Amino acid sequence: MSDFPIPFGAQAAPIRTEETSIRTAKAELSPQETLKAKEFETLFLSQFVDEMMKTVDLSAASGGRDMHMWRSFMSDALAQSLVDQGGLGLATSVEQMMSAYKAGTAGGNV
Repeated sequence: MSDFPIPFGAQAAPIRTEETSIRTAKAELSPQETLKAKEFETLFLSQFVDEMMKTVDLSAASGGRDMHMWRSFMSDALAQSLVDQGGLGLATSVEQMMSAYKAGTAGGNV
């Protein structure tokens, strides 16, 4: 319990710190900004999938020793497919950060 009693019927005001104000502040993102967040997730997943595919012997399963040349195209296509199906949620996190930054700069906090 608190060392300072709160009088009956009084309500304690919530403590507002910079961290909570940034977390609760939201600004609308343009469709172009939302698209950039999805493109970022696609790029991240493409790199991630490409690194995973380096560990797989593609020549035996894919019909040729030159399949490694096409690996990046396969990685890009798979990453785009994953993002189209909802992705990892990275785009949503990026959108939230962009929104918080946009709200902070509009208020003169940054």
